[in-house]
Amino acid sequence: IFSMWSISILLVIIAIYDAIAVWKTKHMIKLAKFQSKLKVFAGLLIPYGKRRAAILGGGDIGFPLLFAAVALRTLGARALVIPVVVGVSLLLLLIYGDKNKFYPAMPYLGAGCFIGYGLSLLL
Repeated sequence: IFSMWSISILLVIIAIYDAIAVWKTKHMIKLAKFQSKLKVFAGLLIPYGKRRAAILGGGDIGFPLLFAAVALRTLGARALVIPVVVGVSLLLLLIYGDKNKFYPAMPYLGAGCFIGYGLSLLL
């Protein structure tokens, strides 16, 4: 149902939305705090330190996986590099991101998707 073109456009739109929702309107931060307080969060909480956690929403997990699945259909096994690069981009965000700030994950994960796709084309 998706082509590389359509999933790429979707990924860009979602990354822009995520950036606006976290940095501008801040409603994504309020939503994540509210859900984690109720312990019904639809995503992952990655604890670190005392009483701190990095939060990945369901879309932060689902959209890169959807991108990788479409690439897998198109490129075959070469596309398996995409989840690895996305994982590295997430790790870099967790390591280098300011611990007292909220970051939209999708711009970073989307960049990882596109870099991974580019690398898979070179294989």
